[in-house]
Order: sequence, then C-alpha cells, then structure tokens
Amino acid sequence: MDTIKIARLNTTAILPTRKNPQDAGLDIYACQETLIPAHTHGITPTGITMEIPQGYVAILKPKGRNNHLLGAGVVDAGYQGEILVKIFNPTNEPLLIRSGDAIGQILIIPILTPAIEEVSMESIHIQPSTRGDSGGIVEQHQNQ
Repeated sequence: MDTIKIARLNTTAILPTRKNPQDAGLDIYACQETLIPAHTHGITPTGITMEIPQGYVAILKPKGRNNHLLGAGVVDAGYQGEILVKIFNPTNEPLLIRSGDAIGQILIIPILTPAIEEVSMESIHIQPSTRGDSGGIVEQHQNQ
C-alpha cells in the first residue's frame, strides 16, 4: 500500500502527518475542544475518515509526550465513519484538549484473519520453554 485515502468531514480538521518520513505512526489531531475531568474519559472528534483497505487495521496509540491514555483504539477496514478518539485522563487535574492538538498517532498494520477452530488441550502442540506460563500480567494477576 503506497497511499491511504483520507477525507475531511469538518473544515477545521487537520489531516494526519508524520514528523519524519520513516515514522511508523501518523499524528492525529483534535478538531474541537474537549474538557476531560480528572480520572474520567471523553470522546474527541478528529474530523476525518479513512479508507482502511481490506487486510489492514488502523491502531490508535498515545503519543509519548502526552499525559493521557487512549482507549477503543481499533479502526477496522469496514468502518466508514469519523475517527473518534477515546481519551482517558489519569491525572488529578482536568485535561483540556484544544482543536489542533496532536492527541495520538495512528498505525496502519496488515492483519491476518484466520478462522477459529476449537480443539482440546491435548490437540495443541505447545513447545516447552524456559518461560512456561510466567511473566508480565500473569505475575501481576498471581500477586493480587
């Protein structure tokens, strides 16, 4: 894929941009002001829609410099509406998103969509490893 089609749905919308040509993510921008109280979330419109090709998905990710988190960050190929960004404010202060603020980045990633086949545990061939079923979230869960 050499290009992706993006349309403005709002005259104040800013098209996604890359800071550097080799960057994986495209910065996406708010097209209206949104005030998000402390420890809550809000939905911020971008004023754009994208034609995600079949076999790809758009993933919304936070920008490293922002102190907010993003949620609901998958845009499937069949979605044809405005890209909306769910922003979580984990801080103790209200968060003001201004029109034109870079609120996240979007990655366009190829995907596989294999069919699901339910099998018994004995049918799954898991190779022994030194890791086993430990690490990361498993250890956090065990320590609760």
